[in-house]
Amino acid sequence: MNFSAPVPQRQEALSAQQDERRAHILDAARTCFSRAGFHRTSMQEICAEAKMSPGGIYRYFASKDAIIEAIAQEEQCAGRRILEVMLEPGSLHDRLLRCGLTYIETMRDRRSVQMMLEVYVESMRNTTVGAFFAKCEVENRKMVREVFARAKATGEIAADADIDTIMMTLVAFADGIVLRMGLDPDYDVDRAEAILSRVVTAVLQNEASATAAPLEIGE
Repeated sequence: MNFSAPVPQRQEALSAQQDERRAHILDAARTCFSRAGFHRTSMQEICAEAKMSPGGIYRYFASKDAIIEAIAQEEQCAGRRILEVMLEPGSLHDRLLRCGLTYIETMRDRRSVQMMLEVYVESMRNTTVGAFFAKCEVENRKMVREVFARAKATGEIAADADIDTIMMTLVAFADGIVLRMGLDPDYDVDRAEAILSRVVTAVLQNEASATAAPLEIGE
């Protein structure tokens, strides 16, 4: 009598084990990279952090560059999930605010901020990471433009609103908050929510409107 598990079940168990081991390696690498950066971290340090032999890690990643590229892909996938908050029900203002706050919340961990900065820099000097980022950027912009186009059609924003400038301004503001969180552990993220809401309101107003009230950050 054969008590062994069916082949599909064994394959699923093996695949889950491999995914778990791969995630373990990436988590160890993130810890190392957050301490010393991508290019000052050695494979030996990653091995020590993961408590694995070099051969064990090379079964999953052919090189340190492959680990960096995998982390960059994970960062982009996480960013895409946050951006998809824009597809949820609600006003454009509320969706933008939820998207920004979700992004900020995910970056409360100092290691996440350090990874964001490392990945941004790497995308400018690593052709593989850069090409992947460029592709994701095109897809993300397309999705957001469609969201804003619907907002224009329903009158939520002005028909001549500059969508690209709105997007760039809000992303830059959120990235600035995240950078400040990394530099200043005491930064009051909860206080930033009220300011972010007002920034979203101000940016969504047609910049050509003479009735737009100035934003007083110091209140």
